[in-house]
Amino acid sequence: MKPRIKPTFWAIAVALLIVAALPHFWKLGSAPEGFYLDEASIAYNAYCIDRTGADEYGTRWPIFFRCFDTYTDPVDVYSAVLPIHFFGLEQGPARLPSALFYTMTCVAFFLLLRQWRLGDWFALGGGLALWLVPWVFPAGRNGAFAGHTAALFGLVMGLLLTDSALRRRSIPRGVLAGAAWAFTFYAHQSARPVVALLAIISGVIFYRLLLRRWQVVVAMAASAMVLLLPMLISVLRFPEAMTARYQQVGISQEAPSLGTAALETATHYAEYFSPRFLLISGDEQLRHHTGFGGELPRYFVPLILAGLWAVIRSWRRQPRYRLVVVGLLVSPVSAALTIDRMHSTRCIYGVVFWLLVAMIGARWLWQQRGVWRTVLLLTVCGGLVESALYLHDYFGAYQTLSRDEFMTDEIRAFKYCFQHLGSNEVLYVSGWMFSPNRCDLNMQLKPFYYVYPLFYGKVDPREYQRGGFPTDSIRLYEDSATRPGLIVLCNYIYVWQQTGPPRVFMNNEPLPPNASLDAVIPAQSSKMKIKLQYEIYRVP
Repeated sequence: MKPRIKPTFWAIAVALLIVAALPHFWKLGSAPEGFYLDEASIAYNAYCIDRTGADEYGTRWPIFFRCFDTYTDPVDVYSAVLPIHFFGLEQGPARLPSALFYTMTCVAFFLLLRQWRLGDWFALGGGLALWLVPWVFPAGRNGAFAGHTAALFGLVMGLLLTDSALRRRSIPRGVLAGAAWAFTFYAHQSARPVVALLAIISGVIFYRLLLRRWQVVVAMAASAMVLLLPMLISVLRFPEAMTARYQQVGISQEAPSLGTAALETATHYAEYFSPRFLLISGDEQLRHHTGFGGELPRYFVPLILAGLWAVIRSWRRQPRYRLVVVGLLVSPVSAALTIDRMHSTRCIYGVVFWLLVAMIGARWLWQQRGVWRTVLLLTVCGGLVESALYLHDYFGAYQTLSRDEFMTDEIRAFKYCFQHLGSNEVLYVSGWMFSPNRCDLNMQLKPFYYVYPLFYGKVDPREYQRGGFPTDSIRLYEDSATRPGLIVLCNYIYVWQQTGPPRVFMNNEPLPPNASLDAVIPAQSSKMKIKLQYEIYRVP
């Protein structure tokens, strides 16, 4: 009987896989329409690696990429090299690795649930549930930050291969498990403390089992250490690559004392278990979360409650359940150590363990029969409705709401300029181009906004590595234009005050007397207090 069921199951699983994958790849380059600064930086560095084998600064095959002095992790950049090589320096190819890693994570999670003997259909349901979790869905589409979903994939594969290696006493699988954990370290900096704590605490809890399987443990550790050697050597030569980002966002950077830092860390840590974060509003940054509910879908509530009950009841008999609890406890550690509150991508690893609890709960409800099965079926129906509403919101209202976060209108202006710039003309970029985020730019348009002309202008990496922007094609506008071209700036910024008359800010930069208005791109800002437009002038 079982052999006859298996082909049917796999046919259904493959069909659902294809259907579920569509929202992850549909309009990948245009929804969101904009392109955040970090995305452009990652994509251009991948373009540099493809063309020259060096990053934008000329460093050959780096482990960490300097970018904005944040030292981006290697998976972010290297995973984008092949898509950009085959499809060009565009938004869609740059975002493709994030979606692919997300897809592989869902398949790996399905295999993990099967290996934990939760049943084929529950495993399939868990994989599909992960496909549309608000905690992860934006990370898989909203940017060229493949490190987030790559780290999630490494975590799930690490759990899958470690469990299999220990259960089968398989040294080859132990080697593969070590490779998966090493990959997670390369994928994203926030994963490193989580994986390290998970390993240490699991080692204490399961020391007897690990002693009986010491050969597998040694193979796993050796494999991980060998693969991490390039990173270790890089860090020893240049420690700042590992610590620079934390120095920018670490909670200790703003806390006046160690006691205050400890208190704020504990407060932030507790918030990641709050209903507000998990179920009500989630991360307030629109690049990370749509604002539609919390980080977990609300139909998970009965499943999680049942799962927690099942985990507590079987705590002693099921070592895997103890691992789930450890995972839940350590997953917010990295995020709690930073100044941002309820930052979803820095604690994204928690979604794996919350989903494991939910699927344990779903299986428990099914086994109880009677009214509990009815609860499970109603939950599944509610999940289908909630998932449909979430997708409708993501591809609908959210695309307008998040325009400012992805700098959509600035990018529209740059695209227009490079589409209409002649071969021997210069693009003059005004510092007012980035109002109301007004910043002082140097001649190379740094510190941040230089990446947009690099990306959309497809500047030759060899030329840029030699001497920065070629001044005969892109330069900072300094109240004069000595060669024909286009001037792009931002104008007319009206700020409404809550009390008193409104203040009006207007760009008073002098324009060349022979400049003529070529295009106006009104900003469709979601910030009700700000109205602005981008103006492009032609200098004959």
